[in-house]
Amino acid sequence: MTFTPWFAALGTIDRVPFAEAADRYGWCAPDGFADTNSDYFGGDLEEVLVHHGTVHHSGDLVIGSETHQPVCHGGDCGIHVVDGDLTVDGTLIFTEWDQANVLVVTGDVRLRGLLIEDEAHLYVGGALSIEGLLVSGLSHGGMLAVAGDTTASACLCAGPVRESMILFGSPPAHPQDSDRLVDLTGVDQTALVLPEFLDASGQWADRTKVRAALRDGRPVLSDGF
Repeated sequence: MTFTPWFAALGTIDRVPFAEAADRYGWCAPDGFADTNSDYFGGDLEEVLVHHGTVHHSGDLVIGSETHQPVCHGGDCGIHVVDGDLTVDGTLIFTEWDQANVLVVTGDVRLRGLLIEDEAHLYVGGALSIEGLLVSGLSHGGMLAVAGDTTASACLCAGPVRESMILFGSPPAHPQDSDRLVDLTGVDQTALVLPEFLDASGQWADRTKVRAALRDGRPVLSDGF
């Protein structure tokens, strides 16, 4: 679904004046809300939408742009804050185009899997805990920023772009073995993923194939990861 209906369905949403929201929640963003507003929305945001309380989603959650078209029109864009923890029992797939929506979670984020792609922005004030695979298909306009520790079975950059990941905590570790660091860049993707998920070059994971597998709940990683 598109981002705005998902956020609105969480329940009571407060419209907080931008300056007040920046003071309360700007610490979750790498450079504060002011720079985010200026860079992505031209400084036009007058308010931030805030949901107070924990969010628990059963199953997979697919949010963001449905097509690669600018969507920041008619108010369907902005900075959205979950003031609490976010848990998704399945895989979170967050796709955004035209830098239209920023999701801020002030607490911890717990997921079975994560695919964040294109120009999506996810700021996590706590820890990011992923049981399985973290897949980043971010463009240079996207951002994943985590203030706490990040854990995942593996981190995979689905393509040759070295996109923005700001992980303020220690380097990503394996959830069952904190001393085992996981592959953040996915350089050796031929060993990391099953052969059917490589692209035509045979060197990089094909994000379209990986995305479909994550949505279907099919394994992506090779044995041993």
